[in-house]
Amino acid sequence: MLAVAMLVSTAGCAGLLADDGGSASEAAKLDSVPANVDSLAFVDAESMLADDTLRGVLNTYYAELNESSPYYSGPTSVAEAINDTESASGVSASQFGTMTVFSNASEQADGESGSFNGALVTSSLSKAELKAAVTNQTGMEFSTETYGNATLWVPDSEFASGSVVGWLGDGTFVTGTESAAKAVVDVRAGDAPAVSGDLRETFADTRAGYVKFAMTVPQQELDAGPYASETRFATESLNSVQVVSGAFYVEDTDVGSVTNVVTNTSSAATNIMQVMQGGIAAYELASEEAAAETIDKIEVTSEGTTVTLSYENAASDIEDAIASAYNESETQSTTTATA
Repeated sequence: MLAVAMLVSTAGCAGLLADDGGSASEAAKLDSVPANVDSLAFVDAESMLADDTLRGVLNTYYAELNESSPYYSGPTSVAEAINDTESASGVSASQFGTMTVFSNASEQADGESGSFNGALVTSSLSKAELKAAVTNQTGMEFSTETYGNATLWVPDSEFASGSVVGWLGDGTFVTGTESAAKAVVDVRAGDAPAVSGDLRETFADTRAGYVKFAMTVPQQELDAGPYASETRFATESLNSVQVVSGAFYVEDTDVGSVTNVVTNTSSAATNIMQVMQGGIAAYELASEEAAAETIDKIEVTSEGTTVTLSYENAASDIEDAIASAYNESETQSTTTATA
């Protein structure tokens, strides 16, 4: 991805910043996504930026990080993080709306090196503003090409070979590998099919959130090599996974996430659930008090062929856990230094 997509991600995800808990996930641009993809993701950056609950959690994180480390030189608040990003790009984070990300990790489209991936971004940017943002953020020179009814900016640098940004009109643009960007143009023009089938249905069925995703898992046997006899249970369980989906959301003043793992049999789902529960329990026992209290909020359940890993906690409790974790860490460091 080129840096302008990273700007959207930074403005939203890194800030983890509406009150609908992310119901705008239905705005994902699935009708523009090519059919040959095996993963979909959606980020509602605009709503995240407007969420005071998430802003409070991240402000606590930045404040504790700044106080606990004399070597930390990054932002001390969400506002400062956004300002740093905007200064680097020359555009406001509020100009970005949503990002629909897609990829096919198993395919090398049209002989292009690397995977087939892209991101469709909605914004209030003009064509000129986007071109300036791309140039400012990357520091590269770009050649301009036309493909269908889209304008493509192709970096002249060999270090960014294969990556492009494509202006689609009305503030919408695509960034990613050249074959992926051109595939989006073809789909929007009606010359190629959009994503459909199980992947699209799984994505639609996943609960709404500021971030949501779905991906199919390649069906191939994992080779454990000389350790096959010792890892048989683990590899058999992993080989049973068909689809993974999930979401990150806010409900009122609670922050939560959910991950669904769909397997090919109910017994495989039960096995994976038990492995997850055992791992979480062991990690909780080995963790400091603040972290253990947070881990205790994680639930793993199994129903039919699906395993669900969920976490939900009050934002105020998360903020307390962050502060406690840094205080415990600082106390241990002081004790070690004194000893």
